[in-house]
Amino acid sequence: MFKLLAVSLADLWTQRFTFARMGLDLQPLSGTGDGVLRRPILYGIMVLATSFELCTVCAFMVHHRHQIVLCSEALMHGVQMISSLLKMTIFLAKSRDLISLIHQLQEPVPSRVVRRGQLLAAIYFLMCAGTSVSFLLVPLALTMLRFYQTDRFEPVSSFRVLLPYDVTQPHIYALDCCLMVFVLTFFCCSTTGVDTLYGWFALGLSSHYRRLTAQLQPQLLQSDPSRSDLGLGELFAQHSRLLALVARFNVAFREIAFVEVLVICVLYCSVICQYIMPHTDQNFAFLGFFSMVVTTQLCIYLFGAEQVRLEAERFSRHLYQEMPWQRLSPSHRRLLLLPLQRAQSEMVLGAYFFDLGRPLLVWIFRTAGSFTTLLNALYAKYETA
Repeated sequence: MFKLLAVSLADLWTQRFTFARMGLDLQPLSGTGDGVLRRPILYGIMVLATSFELCTVCAFMVHHRHQIVLCSEALMHGVQMISSLLKMTIFLAKSRDLISLIHQLQEPVPSRVVRRGQLLAAIYFLMCAGTSVSFLLVPLALTMLRFYQTDRFEPVSSFRVLLPYDVTQPHIYALDCCLMVFVLTFFCCSTTGVDTLYGWFALGLSSHYRRLTAQLQPQLLQSDPSRSDLGLGELFAQHSRLLALVARFNVAFREIAFVEVLVICVLYCSVICQYIMPHTDQNFAFLGFFSMVVTTQLCIYLFGAEQVRLEAERFSRHLYQEMPWQRLSPSHRRLLLLPLQRAQSEMVLGAYFFDLGRPLLVWIFRTAGSFTTLLNALYAKYETA
């Protein structure tokens, strides 16, 4: 099993790299019952640092609750940290099921599909890395530039927090930057690892459905009327196993997808507010990268689920259209009715109250737009009067 898993993980180099930065490894140790956590101290430091910064963001929001722009920016940072913490907690709790799913998806996938998937994962990683680097380095560069021009140390920050210590002291500021390195690394690696792993599963399931569809016509041409199942028993058995695999995938990622859908509306609303209601010390480099990350996050979950649904629908359509019903005996028709009916059942990947797909994408955009319109009206009424 471990050799097969190692072969499967060879296609997950982006995910393995990002999880390794947090002290995790997707490949379990042979002969042990250990999970994916390899360096708990490193992971614990990242979680504690992120939790501490989340508390300071909440304190800032309470202190500036009457300032819509500042509160919305702090909300954007806080919601993203909550999302990272929740997704990693769920991922660790379900790591054994996910590793088992990786093992079951180890059947060969076309190399071009693998290359395309890993290229998209690498691009997404660069987006997340650009978000983290710009968030840290742009204010640091502005602080150094201001110190060079005025000979006064006045830290510039685009992070809306209420810290319990004085960052105007150079050594305290340096320690705070070191703390932010752990927070930003946790954001970058957790977001990239979990989201692209979901995309990898969706890509693998879609490839399995395409393989079944490609096998359908040759097997129908070679069907044996003398056999009760027409020689299609193996094809239907593969389809049954694939349905069970999709069901396990849905259960494994249901909570993570639910968290993603809940926070994405608030994130979109907060990001749009930063563009239409700008203020001083705005980090537009970070905002540009973060906008791309949020949009790509949404596409990974919703379009990934939509792709699996479309491939399942394509298989059921081909099964009905290419089956030579007119040449079958009544007994064969009755026998094949059940697998045909099951194949035509709609494939839905859900997240508790939500069904992932294009309709949910439209709903998210509409909801985020409604929230933004409301905040913009409040901003125009109370802060620009």
